[in-house]
Amino acid sequence: MRVLGKIVGGIAGFGIAGPIGAVIGLALGAVADGTTNDAPTQDVPALDIEIRLIEDEFGRTVQLFFKRDVPNGAVAVNVLTDGRGRTVSAIDAFADRGSFVAHRAIERGRLEFYVPFSALKYRRPGTYTLRTTVIMLSPGADEPTTLGQQQFDFILPKPSTWSRLKFIQPLMNLCLTILHADGAPSPRGSKIIRKFFIDSFDLVRSERSALKALINAGPTTEIQIASQGVTRRMPAFKPTDIAALLAEVARCDGPPSLKARRLIKDTAIYLGIPENRWPELEVKLDLQSKVEDPWQMLGIDKAATSRDIKRAYRTKLAGLHPDKVARMDPEIQDLAKTRTVELREAYERVLDKSI
Repeated sequence: MRVLGKIVGGIAGFGIAGPIGAVIGLALGAVADGTTNDAPTQDVPALDIEIRLIEDEFGRTVQLFFKRDVPNGAVAVNVLTDGRGRTVSAIDAFADRGSFVAHRAIERGRLEFYVPFSALKYRRPGTYTLRTTVIMLSPGADEPTTLGQQQFDFILPKPSTWSRLKFIQPLMNLCLTILHADGAPSPRGSKIIRKFFIDSFDLVRSERSALKALINAGPTTEIQIASQGVTRRMPAFKPTDIAALLAEVARCDGPPSLKARRLIKDTAIYLGIPENRWPELEVKLDLQSKVEDPWQMLGIDKAATSRDIKRAYRTKLAGLHPDKVARMDPEIQDLAKTRTVELREAYERVLDKSI
């Protein structure tokens, strides 16, 4: 599984999106110190920021829009505090020094992060404070400069128990959509998905049986909705790495089908990869079509009717049936699987053009 090691290696701190250069280590200390002062906002310029909140069943997406220009390299450090100014704790994946923190580079005057309610450690529902501090580390400086700060009321619901399985469901749905693209799921593909989630999210043994049930249940969400969930919940995941994971699942038993490749392309676009970049990524992931002339593969000409196309496809496919190659060498069986996928693609492409 070529892609898994790369993705797993980049997952630590998936909730807070990983460090943004050298500035973060200093910034978190400065902000943390500020939140424990008696007057943490004293002498800090107030920033003009618009906030938008988007709810889902698991948490809340926070979008911040800065009304004034913010210099390149500026970073926003976002923490939650209670009525006494104490930072709200969180599980390790969403915390620094035990406290919830979401730090983001400000790009084009905006930023976005996700707050999973069950990952927070607080005792009661109510109104808390979201404090956004914008800092910048100038070249050669030993400490970051605080550019400004703003606070917002932030309502938290009744505390709930953290569930990694619920958190990972959007990404799981994308994987399962590809796994089920051509009907019955491949056992090998299921194993790839299971290993990825266990290794990536440190699932303990008590969670693995539930993970297996989740995989067996199949996809439950459309790829557009699942892609939005992944983008919001897992900002540390690169869209290209997710596409690579899906490609790994798609080719678990041989070359990926036309339907699986189309689903991966749609998912990549929903994840934010520009459509004009897809041909380049398609080659990189080895997802480009291997069928150069579908009519030639089926043994028909371009004037063939739908009936002719279907007859040719069934005839070619019959010779590749698993029962026909069951006693042959493993290499021949693998070649038959590859040929079956290619024939299916040729059939779908020719049939599309004939309708």
